[in-house]
Amino acid sequence: MVDQEREKYHHGDLKTALIEASEGIIREEGVEGFTLRKAAKAAGVSSGAPSHHFNGTKGLLTAVAIRVFKRLEAELNALPFSDIAAQDLRMQALGYVTFAAHNPGLFRLICRVDLVDFKDPDLIQASFDALTRYAKAAAAYFGQEPPDMHRRVFRPHMASAIATAHGLAHMVIEGRPAILLDTSDPVSTFIETMLTSVLLATWPD
Repeated sequence: MVDQEREKYHHGDLKTALIEASEGIIREEGVEGFTLRKAAKAAGVSSGAPSHHFNGTKGLLTAVAIRVFKRLEAELNALPFSDIAAQDLRMQALGYVTFAAHNPGLFRLICRVDLVDFKDPDLIQASFDALTRYAKAAAAYFGQEPPDMHRRVFRPHMASAIATAHGLAHMVIEGRPAILLDTSDPVSTFIETMLTSVLLATWPD
């Protein structure tokens, strides 16, 4: 089996296969359903391969989290930016909540400080990059300087802006809109018909 793995995977392909397999498991079963053995089986490699290449569960899940943050960055950066602070902040928050709704298992992963190494330099960079546009919009709205990754200081306005979107995201992925809406798809209905009003009430023009 080891020889077959060496023949099949070259130059990091095995790592990529394990990351993709892990992401698939988390999408289907959530973080709770993830195991190294399942990841190895899904990637078609030996059960010891994940530990060998990622030094255990936390290493592999950190690699997955980096990939998720990069996807979040791409989605938030693709949103229109108007240079109107309130509008841009609401758009970024809407994108953040929508990303969580479409990727609940992966979103929960990037929130789990017990499962992911948040001191990993690549993860720190990826998480900062993911929210750069969001941070700039929030800073502009509150008349503050945008965050600097090399100056780690507490910024109340930024904490407030992130906490708002983060709380709404968790409310959505936990199914809370079902309490308010009697529809077949309360999450989509909430995002399409109510979330914009909520964000406008939070950050008015």
